[in-house]
Amino acid sequence: MRSFSKTTSGALLLLAPFLVGTSFATSSPCQPLSIAAQDDKEDEVPDKREEVKNLLSDLKGQIGKRGAEDKDAITTIEALMGEFEKSGPKDRKAIVKQIGECFKKKRKHSDEEGYDNVLYLAAAVSLGRMGPESVKILTKFIGDKKHRANLVLQARLVQSLGQTKAEDAVKPLLDLLGHKDFQIEQAAAQALGNFSELEEKQRKMVFGEVLNALMSAFNNKEADTTNEQPEVHKRYDAVSSSMVTTLQALSGHEEGTPPGWQKWWNKNKKEDWSELDE
Repeated sequence: MRSFSKTTSGALLLLAPFLVGTSFATSSPCQPLSIAAQDDKEDEVPDKREEVKNLLSDLKGQIGKRGAEDKDAITTIEALMGEFEKSGPKDRKAIVKQIGECFKKKRKHSDEEGYDNVLYLAAAVSLGRMGPESVKILTKFIGDKKHRANLVLQARLVQSLGQTKAEDAVKPLLDLLGHKDFQIEQAAAQALGNFSELEEKQRKMVFGEVLNALMSAFNNKEADTTNEQPEVHKRYDAVSSSMVTTLQALSGHEEGTPPGWQKWWNKNKKEDWSELDE
């Protein structure tokens, strides 16, 4: 197994925003390379690196061993996470693609022991830190027929999609509200809490959808006064906490009950939330 440093050096990337729009004097042909040209050269992110290529080759071989080398594969995935931040676009794309291949490999499953999720979960967690490049891969395997019944993995994929904080992830997550499996709805509601830095119009849209889902679960529970539908109570108990936490993250406001949130929303949905007095 090759050993690579996991330390990410982000100094040049941190400096990049300050160099945009900076003007420098044009040098004559007899002068050395201009400061601007030197800075541009230093700002180039290395791509198609040998160490990434070797790690990808390692991972490809490890995940093809029917689980025998999954422990080593996870170590390689961790190394690729370290390389991702200091990689150029081609390497990033290759890293995400190869980690996504983990979900295509069969692992043991039995009614007695359940799913062998070790590799799958490691891959899902790592992709959550590789947005926005990982959004398509994560979305692809949410609801994929090969993994649809694996609710632990499905919930982790949903949570990772939210952790990318990519705007392209918002719609797929909203589409999961009201999912037939409450574990998936719970994960989607939780994942949407990652988008508290969206522009206010977008945040309000997300807030409204989450509130609708919360009120639906609440109203269904309240309507079952004789407890003849235990599933609606189970769903509400499972999803309500995540939904309320997300509403708080999106609005910066706190309420004690779903009806309280609905009342606050009716009053403030057209207001400038940055100017509200709490």
